[in-house]
Amino acid sequence: MLTAIKSLFFIILAIFGLVLSFFIGLILLIRGFLKKPLAEYAGSQYPKKLIRVGTVMISLPFIAIAAVSIWGITSSANTLYNRAHYECVPDVWRYESVSQTRAEQEIIQALLNSADKNNREAFAKNFTPEMQKKKGFEKAVVRFFEAYPSGLSHYKIYDKTRPESAPSDSEAAVRTDSLSFRCGTDENWYFVNLEYCYWNQDEPNKVGVTGFRVMNLEAAAVYFENEDANTPDEFPVCDIRSNSRINARLVGGRPYLWTSTDAPKISEEQLRHLLEKTNRLDDPLLILNIGEPNLVIKNPDSTEYGYFFELTPQSGEPRYAYFQTDSERGNILWGVLCTPYKIDYDHYLVEYNPK
Repeated sequence: MLTAIKSLFFIILAIFGLVLSFFIGLILLIRGFLKKPLAEYAGSQYPKKLIRVGTVMISLPFIAIAAVSIWGITSSANTLYNRAHYECVPDVWRYESVSQTRAEQEIIQALLNSADKNNREAFAKNFTPEMQKKKGFEKAVVRFFEAYPSGLSHYKIYDKTRPESAPSDSEAAVRTDSLSFRCGTDENWYFVNLEYCYWNQDEPNKVGVTGFRVMNLEAAAVYFENEDANTPDEFPVCDIRSNSRINARLVGGRPYLWTSTDAPKISEEQLRHLLEKTNRLDDPLLILNIGEPNLVIKNPDSTEYGYFFELTPQSGEPRYAYFQTDSERGNILWGVLCTPYKIDYDHYLVEYNPK
């Protein structure tokens, strides 16, 4: 941002200088022509000098405009020539500076379109030349296409997120980005992790996709179960797992490994009525009515626990209750309702309760 402001300042300063040069030159030129026929300047070089200096100063803006025009034409010609020889999106990034938004849209479209068309060559070219040269890359692409479920490019993208540390400075010498999103339908949800570099003038071999992972709901639930323990993918990965072997649910837009229970499902109204009588998750009243949780989350850096319970559906859509406790099945700090797509923080089941 600071560099852009400085550049704009110098451009304004240059324009002001050229305009000033034109008007000063015009004044000098007029004065030279007015003084030339006067008797007192007969035989003097002064009027001629005024005319010459004025002519030069008037010419400077036109020379500058001509130079900028030639540069623009040359640059446009080079751009058109380069674009005629681009084979993939990263080729554009190696020659042209693009915004984070444009880079994101281009690479998602390029990867999913080439994958849907089963065009392995076009798909592979989106990865960095550095990765493409590694041993095992071609086999990884073959395995990716063997598992890939065609049609992802036609789905709407949901829950697009970036790490909190993801850089977004368009003036950085090296520009990278990473994001994840969900796409698909209620019957088949897919989760995509994507990492790429879209500007590196010093090392063009590092421009392109550096990480690409596609997972169905079951594979994503396993992957995110212990996300911190996952090692970075060396090559593109498509992980599709069977729902007959892995029980997973989409809750609040996130995939979870799910444990089914025999406990009877109660409605939101029934649960709210129960919570008026107790604020502990180990209370026999709650245990009797909601049974064991379908999912337990424990943060290793905290004493708090998270518990998910399945409720009766509403208008055919699944409903879940999520409780945060201060200890294992202890005091309920707060509770919220969840759908498969969102967590409803606007209508708490239990308001925040620190003690």
